[in-house]
Amino acid sequence: MDNVELSEVISDFAGLVGRVEETGERVCVVDGGEPTSVLLPAAELAELEHFAQRAHGGGHRPRSRSGLGQPFGPDPQGPYVRFVHVDGGRMTFVRDRTVVAELRSVAELEWLEDRARTARQGYMPPKQAAAFEEFLARQGPVGDGVAWIAGSWQNQEPFTELVFIKGRAAEDVALAYGADAQDIADGLLLHQVEERDAREGTDDLSRVLVFGEENGWTWLGYHDFDHAFSRSLDPPPEQQITLNATMAKAIYDFSYLEDGVYQNPFPIEDGAEDRRDMYELIWYTPGEAPFAPEAPLSFLNLHLRIAEKAGNWTDNIALFFEGLERAFGLALPRDAITSGNVRCARPAARR
Repeated sequence: MDNVELSEVISDFAGLVGRVEETGERVCVVDGGEPTSVLLPAAELAELEHFAQRAHGGGHRPRSRSGLGQPFGPDPQGPYVRFVHVDGGRMTFVRDRTVVAELRSVAELEWLEDRARTARQGYMPPKQAAAFEEFLARQGPVGDGVAWIAGSWQNQEPFTELVFIKGRAAEDVALAYGADAQDIADGLLLHQVEERDAREGTDDLSRVLVFGEENGWTWLGYHDFDHAFSRSLDPPPEQQITLNATMAKAIYDFSYLEDGVYQNPFPIEDGAEDRRDMYELIWYTPGEAPFAPEAPLSFLNLHLRIAEKAGNWTDNIALFFEGLERAFGLALPRDAITSGNVRCARPAARR
């Protein structure tokens, strides 16, 4: 990729665009030897955008202000017409009503290439993808999975909150959530709390944090009736999935965070990066993709479709849970939870 000084570009946009159109090669614009932006064929940018929008995570798209000016309206440049975007740095070049080249900042282009590279790694041609889907549909969940708990969870049993955290040990997470350190050190088990409640007339069973590790994830289960436990970690974990059941209001919601960044279930438009929209599981309809292709959570659509094809569950929320199993490898120890042979701790503040 050749470099061209900014002063030369400003004086001869048409020549530079013609060169990119003819050769199909990028040209880097430098200011005092420092790369600032890249002029590239429109077709190449379209391909990058196509794949980049299908990758999730990666932060917000960089925007730059190059100081090249913001002429209003079409700006003739020889046989081309230049359209300057509102940020003053991005430009589109058109010839005979056909887009031929685009100018993007170095930072934005690197961001696009990184996301596109991530999406391409999982890309398959349609026939290969269909065959792979069929293969995945025949695979069972990891361990016990999580779909088995969906029915009782809807009735707020045994927990109203299910949290899955990647990259942090279970005991550390329990302590950070405000669990009693002595209960953790003693290895308190859920059935012991239940037996003590029955023996002493206490009501600790609904006020404990149950925790463990399955398939590389720390999981937590608890009731959030009196906000006795924390809802966040500092610093935020690599990944965090939260499922909350509020039976009285028929609200069952799902959220997913990467490095503390909330992955919005709906497309994010420019200037709306902070928008947070809750996703309620009752909105999920089998056979329909719940997330738009440009939404951060669109990668879940494939896993939900595979869960539907597998035919293991008919309940919509159980199907959604199975989709999460397949997407993230989530699992909960069924026998340990139902028998009470799973670790737990009371809130430190209530001891």
